[in-house]
Amino acid sequence: MADDPERLVTDALRAQATSTNAGFAVPVPIADDGPAHLPVWWVLGLALLLGLAAGTVAAVITLS
Repeated sequence: MADDPERLVTDALRAQATSTNAGFAVPVPIADDGPAHLPVWWVLGLALLLGLAAGTVAAVITLS
């Protein structure tokens, strides 16, 4: 048994690599559906609300 930790890790990785079914993996089909997109109006509405909120906070800080 080796005392060097790097040697132990190397031996463990080599043993794992030789015991797996490398090259015999079953291909997994990839779905053609992309991620759901937000409508443009939702993004613009959220940007508007965020701008109004930031402007309100800036006005309250400035006026107080």
